[in-house]
This record gives sequence, structure tokens and C-alpha cells, in this order.
Amino acid sequence: MELRLLTTHLERRTFLQRLHQARARHGGIYREVCHEQIDNRARLACSLLYGLFEHEADGVEGMIAGLAIHDLKTFPQSCREPDLTHLPPAAIIECGDHWSLSLGAGMRVWHGAAVQVVRLRPRAVLAYLAVGPSEPNHFGFYAAMGFTKTGAPVEYPYVEGLDGHRPLVQPMVLQGQPFRDLVAGVARMQVDALDNYRIVRFNSSLRLRPCVANLTRRNPDPARRSGPAGNSAVPLGAASAT
Repeated sequence: MELRLLTTHLERRTFLQRLHQARARHGGIYREVCHEQIDNRARLACSLLYGLFEHEADGVEGMIAGLAIHDLKTFPQSCREPDLTHLPPAAIIECGDHWSLSLGAGMRVWHGAAVQVVRLRPRAVLAYLAVGPSEPNHFGFYAAMGFTKTGAPVEYPYVEGLDGHRPLVQPMVLQGQPFRDLVAGVARMQVDALDNYRIVRFNSSLRLRPCVANLTRRNPDPARRSGPAGNSAVPLGAASAT
């Protein structure tokens, strides 16, 4: 697998097209909100966009998943909540526009994105997850990464439905010991970073579950960490997040 920083107009346009396709698959047909106070295009212009490709020789049409990140000094957090004013804006990373068009690719794109996030050395990582029918999958995945729900769901201001409604999202924050667990998990990953981390390559069988792994080390009893079928108690799935 290969995670690439998207820099050309074609790459970034393809990212947005695939994002809209992924949302539509989950029943979310939204249009961008772009006016003086809230401008989604400005938000995306300030974001680093990453695309996932199955093979290193794949062209832009081979993009199967993606994710955007920015620090809060570069662009403010998307919603008023949660209150993170106790931290400097440059020390907070927001991850968003997490999409996937292939089974398992939403999880794998985070493997590469985690390398990028850890490299930036933030003190907190913020995400807003869509509240809807797919909640069990992507909430379980983010929980396995160490994110915790922070506050109640809020309206996401940068997109709206065709009827003008704003979708609800759940603020999630990764910080403290769970973030240190992620750093340790990334350190154990076998990846190849090229061109100053503009490209990160890793094996598709790689699994990054720092929160689950840390619980396992503290509690080695398999009867307490596994369900009846022997699967991890924290489910993982392709993430589809706003």
C-alpha cells in the first residue's frame, strides 16, 4: 500500500470527487458551504490531503481512500466544540474527510496517516465522526486508535444536505496516554518513507490498534479481551467520517 501527499490540481480534485462518492454510498448527499464566514474550499486549501493507492505504480485513478489533516494554527477547528483552548493551536491536529471506496481501505489509510500525524508531534488529535447508520464501524475503529468521545454531537458547518440541514458529528479527541500508545505503535510499524514523507509505503497486512494492544499487555487474559468468536472486543472496519 502507498499513501501519497496530494499536491497537483488533478490529485486534489480526484480526492474530493471520491469523497463525495463515498458519502453518497452511505446515504449522505451533501453540498459544500462556501461563504464569507464558513468556506469549505478555504478549509480544504489549508489542509494536507493524503490518498491511498494499492500499488506504487497506480495513477491518480487508483486512489481508493483518503484523509485530510491540518493544524489549528493553519486553520481553525471545524466546530466550536470541544474546547481545546488550553493547548496552543499549532499543537492540535484535526483529521477529517476520511473516506474509503474499498473494503478495509479506510482502516489502511489511517495506518499511513498515523505516521504523518505522529511525525508532526501534536499534543492532541481531533476528529469529527458522522453520526449515522455506520456509527458502530467507524466509532469502533477510532476507539481502537485511542480516540474518545468528547461532549455531545454538534452540527458540522462545512457541508449541508440538499434541504439545507447540517449533519451531526461526534467530536473525538486523542491525547495523553492513548496518543503515546499510538506513537509507540507507529514506532513498531515497518514502513518505507520517501521524499521527506511525501510517500509512505507499508504492507497491506499491517494492523495498527494501539489502544487494543495496550489493553492486551495490561490484561493478558484472552477470555476478557475476546468475544465468543475470538475477535477483538473493539471492532474495526473501514472508516467513513466527515
